[in-house]
Amino acid sequence: MEKHEEHLDESLDDILFQLSKGNTIERLAKGVRWESFQQVKEWKNRFGYQFHIYSNDHFIDNKPHFHLRKQSENIDCRFFFNGDLIDCKGKSQIEKKVFEALSYLLSKPQQQLRLNDFWNSKNPNLKVE
Repeated sequence: MEKHEEHLDESLDDILFQLSKGNTIERLAKGVRWESFQQVKEWKNRFGYQFHIYSNDHFIDNKPHFHLRKQSENIDCRFFFNGDLIDCKGKSQIEKKVFEALSYLLSKPQQQLRLNDFWNSKNPNLKVE
């Protein structure tokens, strides 16, 4: 897995974990986090959502996009980098808390840079700034 994709997956997973422990987006924005002590181990996706950008993809409305997939529930949704939903394919829809977590994640400038780098690595002929 590419480093950008893995970091995006980990970041969304962490926000969803925080929400599952009763934290809120508002509290996360203020720096409040739920922490536990556990043995350090390799990260494993808890919630199953994965970012994906296809090689040789295309712009939609002259903008890049990514897919947020959860294979276990047959979810594949396309989003613009600002978090606006384009469409969803598959049997299921994304839960409201996942939309909130995704919006919070994408509000961070460093995540926008990661998405741009991820897009540019997959689509060198359609680079974005």
